[in-house]
Amino acid sequence: MGPNEWSTVRLENSIKYFEVGAHDHEKGVEQPVRFDIEVLINESKKPRNDDLDEILNYEFLHDAVEKTISSRYSLLETIASNILDKILEPEVVIAGVVCVTKLSPKGFDGAFGSTLVRLKPNFLI
Repeated sequence: MGPNEWSTVRLENSIKYFEVGAHDHEKGVEQPVRFDIEVLINESKKPRNDDLDEILNYEFLHDAVEKTISSRYSLLETIASNILDKILEPEVVIAGVVCVTKLSPKGFDGAFGSTLVRLKPNFLI
């Protein structure tokens, strides 16, 4: 592994229905929210035995979303930040990108979203 070798794992277009929002009309109402997550890993090695234990399991991205949305939040930014906290925990992870998008915000045409990017504070290039 060298200083300019990395790989990523992604969760794309994962749509969850849950209660989120700061406005009164959003309380008690489930909304469709899309999650797109990418994690930068400080390695790009080929698994020797083609075994799940040799990689950062993609399912941990799904679990980070599920654990986060099990609580109610008003802001997409809070959700994204809490997911970032979880996905940056594994030692091999050096950075993460979390995009959270409300697909059908009431009273608006289009979608609203927030993207947060975080580099691990202790990572040195």
